[in-house]
Amino acid sequence: MTIKEQFHYTRNRFVEICKPLKTEDYSVQPAVFVSPPKWHLAHSTWFFEQFVLCKFVKNYQVFDEDFAYLFNSYYNNAGKRVLRPNRGLMTRPSVKDVYKYRDYVDLKMLAFLNDNPSQEALDSVELGINHEQQHQELFYYDITYILGNQPTFPTIANKIELDAISSTSEFIKIPEGLYNIGHKGDQFCYDNELGNHKVFLQEFEISNQLVSNREYLEFIEAGGYQDFNLWHAEGWDFIQENNINAPLYWYEEEGVWHQYTLNGFVPIDENKPVAHISFYEAFAYAEWK
Repeated sequence: MTIKEQFHYTRNRFVEICKPLKTEDYSVQPAVFVSPPKWHLAHSTWFFEQFVLCKFVKNYQVFDEDFAYLFNSYYNNAGKRVLRPNRGLMTRPSVKDVYKYRDYVDLKMLAFLNDNPSQEALDSVELGINHEQQHQELFYYDITYILGNQPTFPTIANKIELDAISSTSEFIKIPEGLYNIGHKGDQFCYDNELGNHKVFLQEFEISNQLVSNREYLEFIEAGGYQDFNLWHAEGWDFIQENNINAPLYWYEEEGVWHQYTLNGFVPIDENKPVAHISFYEAFAYAEWK
């Protein structure tokens, strides 16, 4: 797939996965760590405008002068920005205007890619594609939180489903020694994957399977959330202050544990991997196990 094809596919995919949303879903920010879908769509577009079109296209005219302020995230060198907790306060620009922005930038980008751009420019495009794919992943986390905190647990059409764990877990022994870690080759990587280097590891064992919902239920039923000996002090304070007694989106109804997913409010599938737990919960489970 050429970089132009990758760009076209990635941009269209974000539009496709947002199609099941209602207009009202696009601007909600129920928590500081959640970004509205409208913001993700605009921010990933601003990235291409800011770091490709403005830099490499002579006399490029931005779509809207305000958008760099509204949809910058953490790029200090690119100017001022709306603070993250305030992203959900923006009813303007409208969802329709954000899609117009995407169409405008996409047309400019496709014309630019047809014009034999430099390798430096192509590297920036590749970074932008991977950046947008990250935001598509973040979109699923955020829309799950947005819809999962509504009283009726609405669903949207999606094809995201974890595979079941097919066999009993075993522990694999990793011998002590020197190991090479870090990115190899000439394909895309982020800077924090560089450089390739050696590390010394002590001998340890690791499971060949993810932790299943069945295993995590055993932890809950054994009183794991009530035994402070299993928790970091900070973790114990966190679950007490936030009244946490199960993974996020888990609810016990008449003695049966259910889970909210984008496919609905359903009984826990004990063969699926446990998800939506914090570091504190993972640590406590490991201590108990």
